[in-house]
Amino acid sequence: MTIPGWFRLGATIALGLYLLGVYTTALAFQQISTRKSAIEPSFLVLGCIIGLLVGSLPFFLNFLTPIPYLLYSPYIILPISLLLSFLGIRIACRYERSKSNSTLRVLLFRALIPCAIALTLIWLHNGSFPSVKAPAEVRQEWAYIQFGDYKEVVNSIKTCQPILERVGSVKVVAPTQGRNYIISDPGSSGHQGELTLEVIGDKGAGVANFNFHIVTSVSQVRFTNRGKTETIVCRR
Repeated sequence: MTIPGWFRLGATIALGLYLLGVYTTALAFQQISTRKSAIEPSFLVLGCIIGLLVGSLPFFLNFLTPIPYLLYSPYIILPISLLLSFLGIRIACRYERSKSNSTLRVLLFRALIPCAIALTLIWLHNGSFPSVKAPAEVRQEWAYIQFGDYKEVVNSIKTCQPILERVGSVKVVAPTQGRNYIISDPGSSGHQGELTLEVIGDKGAGVANFNFHIVTSVSQVRFTNRGKTETIVCRR
């Protein structure tokens, strides 16, 4: 993805973890509290979200009417949004309920919020990846669609002599469990990333992990084969 897209993904995950933390903390305190009345965790999450939205209002208004950058700069928006989210949580703390009022509807509503947040985080983390247990050919086809210049990666592995000596003629190169990302930048810094790929040959298989910058190809790679990991260099 692009660098702005990478930051948006990070912000979304951070927001999900923040809301999940607010909810689970409130739920834990509710269970150990000896008071006759308890704070409803879902109200805290709602107050937190409202505070964050109000604090981020200048950012959304900028899409409708251009405003000075200072008003929607992350260095201004973030602390104000956090402060307003704390204020929303504080206001929500005033709405208490009897601890004995645990109807099925309340319990279902209470479980809905963390489930929704958790499912969102899982979806963001996995994307459309077909699963590590999917056939290598399926994962390879997915990579061709998702990763730009993936053919160059495959071609550089197929011509890397140290890899050929270990697994034979390469048949399939597919993403596997590990770090797999590419950050593209249309500016002068090009793109960079890291890939962890299962390499299947006619004599065996291994896992290649490597970083790259500007040029999407393999040069120095950490290759695991038969339980042994070593650093090898692919000559061009």
